Amino acid sequence: MSGPITTNTASPIVKEGNITTGLLGSAVFPAATTFFAVGGAWGMVGYNGNSATYPISLSSIYLQNKIGQNFPEYVDPVSKKDAETPINTTWSRLPSSPVWTTMDRYYYIKEFSERYGNQSKEYWAENQVHHIRPRIYGGNNDFDNLMPVPIEAHKLITKWFINY
Repeated sequence: MSGPITTNTASPIVKEGNITTGLLGSAVFPAATTFFAVGGAWGMVGYNGNSATYPISLSSIYLQNKIGQNFPEYVDPVSKKDAETPINTTWSRLPSSPVWTTMDRYYYIKEFSERYGNQSKEYWAENQVHHIRPRIYGGNNDFDNLMPVPIEAHKLITKWFINY
């Protein structure tokens, strides 16, 4: 991660005498698309002044864009493809997107049907073909970069990438 990172972990939550029952921590990072997780530690005073520290488990890892929005999670129930897993945080924006035509969509649906069985007309009316790596960030129209996503979920994913 580049840029200045500031942290503050020394603000007591509650302090009575010499006993601090918690610390408030924070970190400030430069705006960038990143994978994000939270972890830490806490301590307690035990018998005869002995203390013990126990780790707090690392939280789930979230993919966030540069304005802090979590990536909308979606797994296609037919192909089991995950919209998030292959995403990389270092993609560069291209001057223009490669072309995507109705014939590209037709060939994708044809191959999808050959691999996973025919889906109904309603299925394809309710789903759009999503480029896992968007074309504007170097994605192509290869089958492995495509997956069906419900229209509303696809709108959320597209809006997320506006702030990639």
